[in-house]
Amino acid sequence: MNLDETYIRDRLILHGKRGTATFVFQAVPVIQQASARLEYRVGGERRVLEIAGPNAALEVKREYIRWERSDDHVRLRWYIHLGDDLEVVVEAQNIGSTPVNLDRLTVLDVRQDNDGAVNLGAGPRRWSFYKHGWQSWSPTFARHIGDGIYVNPGGEEYDRKHTPHPNSGTEDFQSEWFTVLHDLDGGMSALLGFVDGRHALADVALYLDGRAFRRLAATCYADGVVLAPGERFLSEPLMVAFSDDPLRLLEHYADRVAARMNARVPARIPTGWCTWYYFYGENSAEDVLANAAQIRKHHLPLEYVLIDDGYQQAIGDWLRIDETKFPQGMRAVAEGIRAAGLRPGIWLAPFGVSSESAAYAEHPDWTLKRDDGSPVVAWQHWGTDIYALDLSRDDVLDWVAHIFRVMGDEWGYDLFKIDFVFAAAMEGIRHDPKMTRAEAYRRGIERIRQVIGDRFLLGCGAPQLPSVGVVDAMRIGPDVAFNWDPIWADLSAPAGANAVRNTATRYFMHRRWWLNDGDCVLVRMRGDQSDLVLNEMRTLVTCIALSGGLTLDSDNLPTIRAGRLKYLRMALPPSGMAARPVDLFRNENPHHQVLHVDKPWGQWWVVALMNWRNKTAKTEVTLRELGLPEGEYHVYNFWRQRYVGVRSDKLAFRRHQPHESIVLCLKPASDQPDLLTSTFHVTQGAAEIQGVQRMVHGPNGQTLRVALEKAGAQRGQLVFTAPAPWRASEARVDGRKWPFRVLASGLVAVRFRLKERALVEVDFVRDE
Repeated sequence: MNLDETYIRDRLILHGKRGTATFVFQAVPVIQQASARLEYRVGGERRVLEIAGPNAALEVKREYIRWERSDDHVRLRWYIHLGDDLEVVVEAQNIGSTPVNLDRLTVLDVRQDNDGAVNLGAGPRRWSFYKHGWQSWSPTFARHIGDGIYVNPGGEEYDRKHTPHPNSGTEDFQSEWFTVLHDLDGGMSALLGFVDGRHALADVALYLDGRAFRRLAATCYADGVVLAPGERFLSEPLMVAFSDDPLRLLEHYADRVAARMNARVPARIPTGWCTWYYFYGENSAEDVLANAAQIRKHHLPLEYVLIDDGYQQAIGDWLRIDETKFPQGMRAVAEGIRAAGLRPGIWLAPFGVSSESAAYAEHPDWTLKRDDGSPVVAWQHWGTDIYALDLSRDDVLDWVAHIFRVMGDEWGYDLFKIDFVFAAAMEGIRHDPKMTRAEAYRRGIERIRQVIGDRFLLGCGAPQLPSVGVVDAMRIGPDVAFNWDPIWADLSAPAGANAVRNTATRYFMHRRWWLNDGDCVLVRMRGDQSDLVLNEMRTLVTCIALSGGLTLDSDNLPTIRAGRLKYLRMALPPSGMAARPVDLFRNENPHHQVLHVDKPWGQWWVVALMNWRNKTAKTEVTLRELGLPEGEYHVYNFWRQRYVGVRSDKLAFRRHQPHESIVLCLKPASDQPDLLTSTFHVTQGAAEIQGVQRMVHGPNGQTLRVALEKAGAQRGQLVFTAPAPWRASEARVDGRKWPFRVLASGLVAVRFRLKERALVEVDFVRDE
């Protein structure tokens, strides 16, 4: 079959004579004249085979479309599968008599020099490009093509950690595994996303001449693997989808990946305390146990104590303990943590070995190799070279397995944080020439999972997509730090701002791929090994609370002011729900996050308005921009504990302070008495309120009964609305008559200490 144009279900136009296809959405040809391409080597000679061009064989079936083209060495097949979503796959087969090395399989190739184009409405200058980073700390945001944040600061260390492909360090608009292109002028959005990551690393790149379209390419990297005569290699499948809502595209894509890769999403979300962001590896066993004792003393609802870097003698020497800091060994510390009623967790970077470690001295052959035979440097750790391990070797896998077996079965640790694990997926010469970087990495983490069973596994410094289905939780941003801005101009560097940005921009992964980990909260005072001012600290707490994911503190609890712990309590327990950055594609640093809470007793919206500027600003936003239905809403300012009033159009704040998150509760106005908000949690009722019951006593009387349950002990208040002619007449807490305060006309508050559980009742009477 070789027709000039064939229309497929209002979704595709096949250009048979050209070997190309056009992807259609709502009668608009969006991705035009796309094709596929293979780059490979034979005997060191580089070759290219493309589907585009005359005389490519075309076959149209009910379930799929297939193009095919061959040369003397390779047969290239390009499939478009016609399911609920379009999926595109490339297959390469060695049909010659000599081995070939596969380099790149471009699954979707749209080139201007082949009449290719992308039509979203406006031209590229008005596009926003979702730029997804390779691993946990890599910058992720929707970049404006016309004028965007500069990303790549350059340098060998940055390239090692964040630029896994030859083009990713030079091409400004490049995204790992998936992207969304969005027309900022109100046009449509297009998603290109690989829905599996177990076998090959992949990216999507947009190439421009100035700001004019030149090329869009979705590429799988075969890493030069050897393909013997007769053997085949399949790319990862690429999903192509369109919508007028770019956030829904991201969420839909995440659902597809989760289903295909059997994502692990634990029902219980861990909380805990971590040693790192106060001690930075200088903590001792005494420090760990002192903090565990404070958790118990202050009734903090935390579950784990995570011992981070610094207990080992060197990276790689995980079972050789620094006895000056942990004289009784790591098993004794784990037992001490359990004695305090907590669970022990431990950090390690299992896919790297220090150049100064005993492990490297004993097994120098275990590392990935460069062309000259020297070991591949994965990162610098406090000035020391750390070499990447070759996970294609069985003996290396057995060694890694032994470490986790000892830590879990003999030492008694229940949570493992595996860090810097991108090392296993770095470029280098592997023992097995048929294994891609993604396969080597996946092999390593799957072996860890096999050994630890159902113990909790937290990924960090990890390639994102290949980790789905193995880890329970994933760090999704750079390290938090005691400073707000990075010390140097690097969006991946440790800093409060960088952690907050990535936590918002990767929101859609939470409870789809894993549990999101936005890193630790720091609530200590400025000056106590912290440079964060009050607003910056509150923004960190807001970020973690609205992420719905892991909530870990990293302060020194024996020295922290007790009053500061209230901020930690306001983020506990995790709500499990992630707020949507509704302006993700409008602002490269998202300013507006919205969490819609829908409970049997009512619905409300938690809105966080962020000022990224270094000076006080005026903030205005309409309710429509926030995605709220039309209507009137009571508005309450959480951090200021102030009633804003009833709003139906827009929110305006004249003095929005630098780096401040204004957190609001918006509750639909009613002519009946109602619960407006709770100050015990940032989500204002989503985590701590178990139910609200309305009891009607004839036409002139009502009682609202609020049941709360929250581990630990904390002071706060419930705020109720009493629209005229209603007024509050009496309040009770756990059956005892309790005072209430009138905050404003038609607004009352009941303040009390919540310890584990409480039942609050407020009687309302209707005045004639």
